[in-house]
Amino acid sequence: MPDLELRHLRYLIAVAETGSITRAAQRLTMTQPALSRAVRTLERTVGVPLFVRGSRTTELTPAGAALLTEAYALVDRSRAALDRVRGTASTAETLTVTAPVCDIPAVTAASRSFEAGRQGVRVEVVPREWLSEAEELRRGAAHVSFLRDSHDREGLDVHRLAHEPRMVLLPAGHPLAGRERLTLLDLREEPVTHWAGMTPEEADHWTGADTDPRPRRHGPLVRNATDVLAAVVLGRAVAFAHGSTLPPVLPGLRVRPVEGLSGSSLDVAVPAHGAHPLAEEFLAHAREHWAGACR
Repeated sequence: MPDLELRHLRYLIAVAETGSITRAAQRLTMTQPALSRAVRTLERTVGVPLFVRGSRTTELTPAGAALLTEAYALVDRSRAALDRVRGTASTAETLTVTAPVCDIPAVTAASRSFEAGRQGVRVEVVPREWLSEAEELRRGAAHVSFLRDSHDREGLDVHRLAHEPRMVLLPAGHPLAGRERLTLLDLREEPVTHWAGMTPEEADHWTGADTDPRPRRHGPLVRNATDVLAAVVLGRAVAFAHGSTLPPVLPGLRVRPVEGLSGSSLDVAVPAHGAHPLAEEFLAHAREHWAGACR
């Protein structure tokens, strides 16, 4: 199988951000046919469709959304490698920021705006599955962490950035997929994907048991967002998700609001003691950035 090419990942990012092959080609200063061929080459390389091509827009498939988060990280790391080789990183101060894979695009945007106002400062954004981030921050493997619905705050200085409703992901052929709105009661007998390594509090939140304490069925064990999407598309379970990080089109899936389901919170955290001075600055910047986005 051929290796991924970095330029193809940049093309993926451009098409995803602009929602159009034509607009992405203009951004990349290349022709539309050339970009279309490159995207098809990337899809052959990974072996699955990455985009749903409509008459006016080009949207990510679930596989495309999963690859997009990795693309941001790989392109960012390639830039860091070039900096080191060219010797520019020797005078730069690097801040390591971890974030859930689903929030990487938003966190990357905030990181770039932080860098723009501080010469000689570089932010390395590292994607992580959300269950491991708090521990990484405590043991010094990261300077700042973005946390989704974390119940373990020991030793951390945590600040709320956003809170949003969660919805249910259903396979397109599910009997409930045709309804516009559901309740937790409607979904009580449905198996729900279950993350490996969850604490009881996290499991209750993920499955909706924090607001409806009656027993729920555990579905397949999952370790990343791709596992979640695969379990739902294959009809093995449903999953609850926060809508702001979902692609606008998810082939094979339906997204429905759920009455009574607790929301999802995005927090930013630094160590409670001994935080890096830049980490404190970044925390303040992140709070301003998200407050501006919510206005």
